[in-house]
This record gives sequence, C-alpha cells and structure tokens, in this order.
Amino acid sequence: MGNPSIASQVISEEASEIGLWVIVYDFVGFKPSPNFWANLRRISTAYGGYLIQYSVYQAGNQSEAEAVSSLVRHYGGEAQAFECKEPN
Repeated sequence: MGNPSIASQVISEEASEIGLWVIVYDFVGFKPSPNFWANLRRISTAYGGYLIQYSVYQAGNQSEAEAVSSLVRHYGGEAQAFECKEPN
C-alpha cells in the first residue's frame, strides 16, 4: 500500500456546521507544486467546494475550510479563512 495523500490526512470525517467560508491563500515567492493542486482537487471532490479564482477557494463548511488552510500551510503557503454571514 502507498502512503496516504496529504488531502486524506486533512479531510475530517466529523460533521461541521454548513455555511459559507472563503479561504484566501498565497504562496509568496514561489509556485505551489503540482501535488498541491492534486490534493486540492481531492478536497474539493470530498466536500464539494471550488476555486473562485486562482488563490480564493469557497468552502461549504468549517471542516473544509480548515482542510484547505492546512493543505496550503503544508505546502509552505499562507492562508486566511473567513466565515461569511449575511447582515441582519
């Protein structure tokens, strides 16, 4: 058996509250490895989120937001996750 992917290590089986999360990330001074993109696709497939643009990801729950943020940091990038709420 091969080693588990980074994505499988950061994907949580625990249910979290559904909501809108936006993760903004950057790799300062370098481009992420192709493995980053493969693992990001795995997370997207597992949770259903997607890229809004090159460095902005939309997640449907906190677990997905944490998984994407962890993945970015694993590959040496910086990430900020924001929970979006509608104003009253």
